[in-house]
Amino acid sequence: MLILVPWKPVVLVFGFFTALILFSYYGSALIEGKNPFVPYGSVANRVTAGHPATHSASEHKHKANPAKSD
Repeated sequence: MLILVPWKPVVLVFGFFTALILFSYYGSALIEGKNPFVPYGSVANRVTAGHPATHSASEHKHKANPAKSD
């Protein structure tokens, strides 16, 4: 006996669920402050909310103690 399956609706439903899963993953990663495009959840994936991800070189320079003139 041959069972006929209408493949177009099946593919559309699977595509919809796949898109729903991907969007929810990206949305939850962005809400948590993580970069969803970094593979394997590395340490570079952690970005705190409200802080820039990169720092300029001027922030890393240490100021030398000024010489005291007495």
